Amino acid sequence: MAKNLISLKVKCPHCDRSLMDHTLFLNAKPSIKVRVDMNGNQGILNLCSTYGCFDKQSSVELVNGEIAKLMCMHCKKELIGKQVCDLCGAPIIDFSVEKGGTVHFCSRVGCEKHYVSFEDIYTTLTSFYQEYDYGARETDF
Repeated sequence: MAKNLISLKVKCPHCDRSLMDHTLFLNAKPSIKVRVDMNGNQGILNLCSTYGCFDKQSSVELVNGEIAKLMCMHCKKELIGKQVCDLCGAPIIDFSVEKGGTVHFCSRVGCEKHYVSFEDIYTTLTSFYQEYDYGARETDF
């Protein structure tokens, strides 16, 4: 992966606590740690926090084509969103981005549908530009 890709810091949309795992790094960045249920087998799943990277590490076997149920490590609530994947019909999982916005991705193992949405694009982009030092002035975007 290129070094300039953005690692998103995410939190639970229910309890607002961080899902970042600073003990397990994927793609040289802290991973995202959640509980996983795969066909009744429960364990821990770490996902790469770099947007567009699909690396992961799981304590249970993730079966390609099956739907994984993800839950918050803290409040244990399911991280399912209100949408379904337009590619395969599986439920979409939602994480809140600490700087604003939501990361959405498909719950079907192997489906690569993912995207980020923002409610207040101006404030969120300003925050991203400041954090990642893109050097943009307010008039640049």
